[in-house]
Amino acid sequence: MLTKFWNNLTTEEITKLSRNTIIIVPFSAIEQHGSHLPINTDKIILDKIIDKFCEENKKSKDFVVLPNLCIGSSSEHDSFQGTLSVDSVNYINFCLNYLESVFSKKFQKFIFLNSHGGQISHLDILAKELKNKYKSSKIIKANYFLFDGYNKVISENELLYGYHGGEFETSLMLYLANDLVRKNKIKENKLSPDYNNKKLIGFEKNVKLQWSTEDINKTGIIGNPINANSKKGKEITNIATSTIKKMIKELKLL
Repeated sequence: MLTKFWNNLTTEEITKLSRNTIIIVPFSAIEQHGSHLPINTDKIILDKIIDKFCEENKKSKDFVVLPNLCIGSSSEHDSFQGTLSVDSVNYINFCLNYLESVFSKKFQKFIFLNSHGGQISHLDILAKELKNKYKSSKIIKANYFLFDGYNKVISENELLYGYHGGEFETSLMLYLANDLVRKNKIKENKLSPDYNNKKLIGFEKNVKLQWSTEDINKTGIIGNPINANSKKGKEITNIATSTIKKMIKELKLL
């Protein structure tokens, strides 16, 4: 197989694929990321991680990558210029129809690989409904930003309370797409108020208050990017690609 990407294959080549080939389905978003990162940050990060993973595993015939579904559901960022978003109900319905075109061709194993935190619940619903219709399918839901091991690179506080445009994502962008980072705009910023919140109710606690981004920070950033650097971005990327490899190895055996 000359390519790891579905859209670079021919119809004949897809027909010949083993139905046990693992289909990686990337989900991202086009949404504001403060003044220092471009609106396609989620897409860039996921595309670059997948590219590196494919390069590291170019001899493998275990997986194929579908096109990145980059127009997501980002209503929490709608008040900021540049955000492109579909409401949750229409997004889920579209994704169900789109993915059925692959599931119906008897492929059995899928990894839903997501780079947008606002879509975790959407992917849960997608996987639940598709599994109910295609009983023999095996569906893994994976949010790259929640992989284990990042605490060796980024502080626990930043990982837990700096989840949008902070040190984590900025480090990745400095490594993966350095030329697109507005470095002169990187400034000290605040973590989510949950960091100092001792109450039961919080933005991302077990008891959640539904929020829009401006409820947390008017700048659109949730986290502090001031200590971000490309070395951290490289280490995070290596953890991500290594984790995807482990997922594929385990999914093969299911």
